[in-house]
Amino acid sequence: MPPSRWSVADLLDLEFLLHLDEGEDMGRLVARDREMYASLPNKAETDAALLRSWLKCRMKEAEQDGAVLPGRLWRELMLIVLSAIALAGLISGSGLAFSLLAYSGTEPVNVAAYFAVFVLLQLALFLLLAWSLLCSTLQGGSILTTSILYRLAGRLFFQLLDRLMTAAQRRAATLSAETRLHWAAQLGSIKKLQQRHGLLLLRPFFLLAQMFGISFNVGVLTVTLLKVIGSDLAFGWQSTLQLNAAAVHAVVSWISLPWAWLAPSCVPTPAQIEGSRLILKDGIYHLASRDLASWWPFLCLSVLCYGLLPRLALLASGLLQQRRDLATLDFHQGCFRQIIHRMGAPRISTAAPAEKATASAMRIKEHLLASDRPPSPPASDEAVIALFPDELLASCRPEVLAKQLSALTGYQVGQLLPFGASDKSEEEELAAFQAALETRQCKDVLILIEAWLPPVQEMLVWLCSVRRCLGPKPAILLVLIGKPIGSRHVLAAPQPQDIRIWRLKLYQLDEQNLHLIMFAK
Repeated sequence: MPPSRWSVADLLDLEFLLHLDEGEDMGRLVARDREMYASLPNKAETDAALLRSWLKCRMKEAEQDGAVLPGRLWRELMLIVLSAIALAGLISGSGLAFSLLAYSGTEPVNVAAYFAVFVLLQLALFLLLAWSLLCSTLQGGSILTTSILYRLAGRLFFQLLDRLMTAAQRRAATLSAETRLHWAAQLGSIKKLQQRHGLLLLRPFFLLAQMFGISFNVGVLTVTLLKVIGSDLAFGWQSTLQLNAAAVHAVVSWISLPWAWLAPSCVPTPAQIEGSRLILKDGIYHLASRDLASWWPFLCLSVLCYGLLPRLALLASGLLQQRRDLATLDFHQGCFRQIIHRMGAPRISTAAPAEKATASAMRIKEHLLASDRPPSPPASDEAVIALFPDELLASCRPEVLAKQLSALTGYQVGQLLPFGASDKSEEEELAAFQAALETRQCKDVLILIEAWLPPVQEMLVWLCSVRRCLGPKPAILLVLIGKPIGSRHVLAAPQPQDIRIWRLKLYQLDEQNLHLIMFAK
């Protein structure tokens, strides 16, 4: 696989590793990711390539630690399901063909029954799928989101995951409150995964359905050809209606249009059609074997053109669309942006040096660090808005706060808005925030959260209100800070237990673009 090509398994591993990083000390994450960047042979990579390199390094570290990555489980599961689906389709197609092609020598195979089961039924399903695709295109969506069948399949898949997690959570009801909170967080992470990559996770079920259809038709064609080669099959048609051979030949000619120009001998002639008509009172002994055997090429090509080839086309188009969607993934979201920012952050040591460095040496060091950075992460068109608790104004100047937030997150903070002020209502603060959004046309928002305060329900409801103001796509980056220590350290690092509580609580929200950022020590 080319290094720049993504897969569903890679996305699952990326989400898993991002989940592991949440709540970790920012200083440690910066040092780790900066070291990863320093080891890259090509430091002029794009942001997507840098993220891919980060993923490869993190996957290698996780495998060395003995972790089982979800991407590997996904590949193994898909391989098992694909094999089972292909085998089931092959067995069902072969078994049904054997039953319809049973010939005792006295009653020929019914052409109409064979054609109805193996051609008309599949053609009806294909036309229904084509109609659903047309409707979804007109609605500006995808067939996986507008088709009732695939929506039900996706809903059943994610409901199954939810039920498994809920059952595990109920079994853990006798355990500690933190354990129950952890299970609730896992439920929330499944919902976030569904929201962020739902379409990419549903399309494999569409591809599996096509694989079943392909193997089904292969089984039908294989058995039909084997029966034709190994036995003396006779095909005939009959009808209570007063149909003549010319009318039947006209219908057969329309059906044979895809291959009649290439193999005209595979289309039964009017004489052959008349010679294979069955009349119960007359039996088959007066019919010629050549006429009774003239139908099998027509039936095989009908299954090929109206059964197998459409499934192959749907499989190819599904794979192409999946590849296209994976190639156009948006990695400029808040969580991915943080990785790029950390890889480009300079290495800073908080330990006191043994000897004081000279001013010229420090300038040389800063110059080297600055020249050894990857491209800056793509900034928004306008500087973002940062929301912070109102009580911080008493101990921290806004310009200092904006500078520290920019250094921590990689975003340019253009405006600071307080929240939780005693002289303003929540509606007034949200109205001011909405007005600032419209003025600056911001895409993301930074929110300073005092992690030492418990995540009460009122705070979660307020975050939902902020999301309604922003819309569904922009990212909400929650910067967790600890309890202030003195007047010179307002933005202190949060305690690990506070981080864990906030992390687990926020995962219960049905929110895909909400990300935690820990203030570096």
